[in-house]
Amino acid sequence: MSIRSGWLRCVAVLWLLVFFLSCGGSSSKSAFLYLASQGTDPGTVTAYSIDLSKGTLSSSTGQLTPVGKSANTGTQPSALLFNPTQTFAYTANTGSDDISTFTVNKDGSLAAAQATTKVYSTPGNATRPVALAMDPAAHFLFVANEGVFVSNTDPTLNIAGNLSVFSIGSGGALTAVPNSPFPLLETSPPLPVKAAQPLPSAVAVSNQGNFVYVTDRTNGCVLGFSFDSTTGALSSVPNQTVVVGSAPNSVFSPPTGNFLYVANAASNDIYEFIINSDGSLSSITTVGTTTPVIATTGNGPIAMTSDSPAKFLFVVANQGNEVLGYLINHVTGVLSPVALTTGTASTGAGPVAIAVRSDGSTNGNYWVFTSNNGASTVSTFSLVYNTGTLNPLPQLAAPLAPYGVAAR
Repeated sequence: MSIRSGWLRCVAVLWLLVFFLSCGGSSSKSAFLYLASQGTDPGTVTAYSIDLSKGTLSSSTGQLTPVGKSANTGTQPSALLFNPTQTFAYTANTGSDDISTFTVNKDGSLAAAQATTKVYSTPGNATRPVALAMDPAAHFLFVANEGVFVSNTDPTLNIAGNLSVFSIGSGGALTAVPNSPFPLLETSPPLPVKAAQPLPSAVAVSNQGNFVYVTDRTNGCVLGFSFDSTTGALSSVPNQTVVVGSAPNSVFSPPTGNFLYVANAASNDIYEFIINSDGSLSSITTVGTTTPVIATTGNGPIAMTSDSPAKFLFVVANQGNEVLGYLINHVTGVLSPVALTTGTASTGAGPVAIAVRSDGSTNGNYWVFTSNNGASTVSTFSLVYNTGTLNPLPQLAAPLAPYGVAAR
């Protein structure tokens, strides 16, 4: 009898331990922040652990402490992207015209694949990849290439920006789809001035439907494509070219609703769109009018993201050295700025990228991170979820010239 009682007590203790770990320990989960750095050649991507109960990054005397070893990228990594299940990642390497693929080590650090994937318009011609996007099913990787502009007098020396598409295989292996890269042709509707050589600056995939959108910084427009879910081939959507503000630098489709936002670096505003069933864009308008809704933002917006439920849109203002928060109306798509005193927070100099991480609980803590290229630092903010308030945590020194940032 005593043996049975002791066995039952052991079972009870084990059950309580399992219960605690599964229900009470969301903050004990491993979480990591990843930074791609342009300060060396080749560049690097490094992992740092996040304390999900506090939002703090592993550090010592104000310096980030890495997890494991840094992995080499190509030259000048400018974007960092994980697949939806966060089992592999990519960097777009602007200086070496290639894409690096990484898998995740047991300790959370990244391991580089055997070889990089070259991104060429024609063999040997540089394209300078600058931005990455992936469809929700992780079938295709879309790469915005800014091209090369050398001469006004001899256009043959220039390489026009374009959009590359790769199918994603096992372990993140990339294979260019037929006819990739695809050109950007601003023809419908006509632009207000004669189109110049396109300069792609950002790319985003809609969360519903097979649509991808690319911003053209030179011509101040956004272009839409539909992609074949089997082959990845691109085709134009109706009224493909939509004029936006000056120098669009970021495009984002939140994970809830058929909305698209374009942030313009020179006009300091955000154009707001509804994505129609055919992929065409309609401006979100003021109630009862045909006046487009355009949100003002900080100086030089360069990147956007949201929390996973898409309650908030966060915008990084590169020249204003700040991050700004907006509420997303899930019915209309209209953005409403969070009060300047609480929803705007200062970063380090030259912020270029942003990531958001929660602890995964129902009423969870959310942490916002910016990569500050000019200051070589990372800024961290705790997000008060019911108000949108951003409270800063201590800023930490990062590897030289950090750029792409991601959290998992």
